[in-house]
Amino acid sequence: MRGQARQENADRHILICLSSSTSNAKVIHAAANIAAAFHGTLTALFVETPAYSLMSDDDKKRLRSNMNLAEKLGAKLDTVIGDDVPYQIAEYARVSDISCVVIGQTNTVGGLLRRKKSLTDRLVAYAPDLDYFIIPDHGTKVYVARKPSEFNRKRLLLDCAVFLSSLGVCTGIGFLFSHLGFTDANIIMVYLLGLLAVSVGTTHRAYGMVWAVVSVLLFDLLFTTPRFTFYAYGTGYPVTFIVMLAAAFIISTLAIRLKQNAGQAAKSAQRMSVVLETDRQLAKAKAKEEILTVLANQLTQLLKRSLVIYPAENDALTDPIFYPAAEDTVPYRMNEEKQAVEWAFSHLKRSGATTEVYPQADYLYYSMRVQEHTYGVVGVAVHGSPLDASEQSVLASVVGECSLALENARNAKEKEETMVLAENERLRANLLRAVSHDLRTPLTSIMGNADNLLSCGEALDQQTRRQLYTDIYDDAQWLTGMVENLLSASRVNDGRLNLNMNTELMSDMVAEAIRHMGRRLDGFRLEKEEPDSLLFVKADARLIVQVVINLLDNAVKYAPAGSKISIGISEQGKNVVVRVADEGPGIPDDQKEQVFDLFFTSGNPTGDSRRGLGIGLSLCQSIIRAHGGAITVSDNAPKGAVFAFTLPRDEVNLHE
Repeated sequence: MRGQARQENADRHILICLSSSTSNAKVIHAAANIAAAFHGTLTALFVETPAYSLMSDDDKKRLRSNMNLAEKLGAKLDTVIGDDVPYQIAEYARVSDISCVVIGQTNTVGGLLRRKKSLTDRLVAYAPDLDYFIIPDHGTKVYVARKPSEFNRKRLLLDCAVFLSSLGVCTGIGFLFSHLGFTDANIIMVYLLGLLAVSVGTTHRAYGMVWAVVSVLLFDLLFTTPRFTFYAYGTGYPVTFIVMLAAAFIISTLAIRLKQNAGQAAKSAQRMSVVLETDRQLAKAKAKEEILTVLANQLTQLLKRSLVIYPAENDALTDPIFYPAAEDTVPYRMNEEKQAVEWAFSHLKRSGATTEVYPQADYLYYSMRVQEHTYGVVGVAVHGSPLDASEQSVLASVVGECSLALENARNAKEKEETMVLAENERLRANLLRAVSHDLRTPLTSIMGNADNLLSCGEALDQQTRRQLYTDIYDDAQWLTGMVENLLSASRVNDGRLNLNMNTELMSDMVAEAIRHMGRRLDGFRLEKEEPDSLLFVKADARLIVQVVINLLDNAVKYAPAGSKISIGISEQGKNVVVRVADEGPGIPDDQKEQVFDLFFTSGNPTGDSRRGLGIGLSLCQSIIRAHGGAITVSDNAPKGAVFAFTLPRDEVNLHE
């Protein structure tokens, strides 16, 4: 029961909500203790709202410090973009299989008569099925607009210019409408249209709110009777002013929120596009170098910052690879940065700029890891300009995808090496089996015949002694051919098959092979077909003769005594074709593709595996391919097999 409870706790996924609050560190420590108590996993989530860009530098620095603390305590960092913080947390918890949430409690008062719902209350309403650990966190706050003095001066002047010019244009149009006799409703619509323009064209909602008040006052001052005063004779004007002011506030709020949501959607789309494009390119990349190139291209394109990658080989970092950004002119200080790189590699965590580990570094370093295996370190230039939460989230996603691709590439390479070792082991076992069985048979025959000649040779008649001599010679000849095949096969496998290419007459090489076969062709009807013209090829004569010998020897082994063996030479386009046909049992269709495999054996008496090492036909294929030709097998009519190989024809000037 205790083990079952521990397993249930290990499955718990705990979520900690991050903020720039000074007391958020207390919440992070509490979440780490809870995760340790439950033996569960911990994820730290930051919700990036539109107000993130309005945070002060101190708040951003405190937020990064809280993120570093969460990561130091074993949390996985993640960032989502949205406007409704509780809803984003609830949705993340739902799709990430979160079991409990640790969050700081705020005591926000919404007015004199009622208490406004806190972030925690709204989160519980969105996700009532989760377990909650609420830590008092009086320092948590919602980010509001910075004071005007905190704005960039150039941006402030531009916003004021948009506001004043829009106000002047709308007022001018109002005077024109008034002169033309248009109703007040038309003038009100002009100011509402100007409100939309200001809300979209400026950087803060304060301009829209000010516009709402100023436009009502201007309308009252300039277009109501009596003019140029804030009095109005009409009894309905107060209601008109109130409705106009309320509509202005609503339109301003909606326009600003729409602009903010559009910006958030653009960020989310960009992040998704980068991740999807990374996945698409990684699907094509197979080698480690290709994966690292994809990583560098994606990050430099996204962040517009210099990049350095330290690949890892045999659990040690190798020389760095630099990917400088065009606008980055700061030199890379390798000696000063090396300690941060090595720390990130050994501890599998971030280090360098904006972290608590070697914060004086110019680069922020991420380790490329999958579980406990590290494939290198990626560094992104900071130079006093920290990455925002969204950029860090995308960076972590891209690095994670590339790390997984490196893991898959390593697994594929290990699988391939394992398959090669298994294949080599299989070939070694087949060779030992063939040597122990097939070579022992002729050696036993030679020893037995020699023993008979030594012990009672004088008592044997002349014909018997001659037969024993012939058997010894044939077995020795077979062994010689087998050794030649073994030596040639070893040279092919080692890449040492050096071709001594010369212009050779094909019929001469075939005649040499027939002469070499000698008495082994006795008892068969050999038919030789030669063309009327001389056919020359560019070839190593010794190896081509060996190919023809192997094909004839294969026919002799399986054709019944007295049957016909035919060998023909013909011309086919720019190739010379040699065919060896027998009247043996033939080769089944399902074995035709395997008959040229090294050490191929079968339960059926087919191929060259009945009395041989199963390398003859494989050697023939290697030799013919090295000459630029091809070898095939087909059925003979009415029975038997036909082996044919082609060699490129060589033109010879006989008058040279």
